[in-house]
Amino acid sequence: MDSAFASVNSQLVLQIVEAAAVVASAIAGMIVASNKGMDLVGAFALACLNAFGGGTVRDLLLDNRPFYWMAHWWFFLAILGICVPFVYSRQVFAIATEVHRRSVKMDAIGLALFTVAGTGIALAREAPPVVAILMGVIAGTTGGVARDVVVNELPDLFRPGGLYATAALAGAVVFVVGITTGLLVYTNAAILGVAVILGLRLLSIRLGVAMPPPQWATHPKGPQR
Repeated sequence: MDSAFASVNSQLVLQIVEAAAVVASAIAGMIVASNKGMDLVGAFALACLNAFGGGTVRDLLLDNRPFYWMAHWWFFLAILGICVPFVYSRQVFAIATEVHRRSVKMDAIGLALFTVAGTGIALAREAPPVVAILMGVIAGTTGGVARDVVVNELPDLFRPGGLYATAALAGAVVFVVGITTGLLVYTNAAILGVAVILGLRLLSIRLGVAMPPPQWATHPKGPQR
């Protein structure tokens, strides 16, 4: 009975986390579209790409069918329901962009939630812990990479210094260690994993906390021949 409850509880946690990740990532995509001067179609396309890109790659690698966005097609309607007032209502647009600018970055929330959800889904598919962590990082970062490539921007994943994939990796490790060692119940491990990723990402954005620069950044001319 206890193991059955734990399984149901973990599934419920994953569903909640991934649903929240879809919404946060979709809004992040809309904000990028607004910065690029796109219309409703562009905003909706970037929102969907940002929201479902990472999960699609994760499902491909794990051979998980149907894809998340196919099994939960109503999220397209939810994203469209958010996108229309975002594009055409000054008040909704102002609130969303102000929250993004002054409070918690939507893309940071999406990164944290998708990483933990991707890691948990991989564990549920009985992937080894190292593979589950990798799946979480891929799920958390790929949507943002695809979005930035479409709008001709260098993805945050490839920008030197900033804690992006590193933050996702740290949170995924905390989540997996908490579960596999029995130190934390599933829900608390998920919350802690999200908090670690979000905290590291915001430290990087707000305070400039970063990884050491590569050696070619300090020697831009490269090795002498």
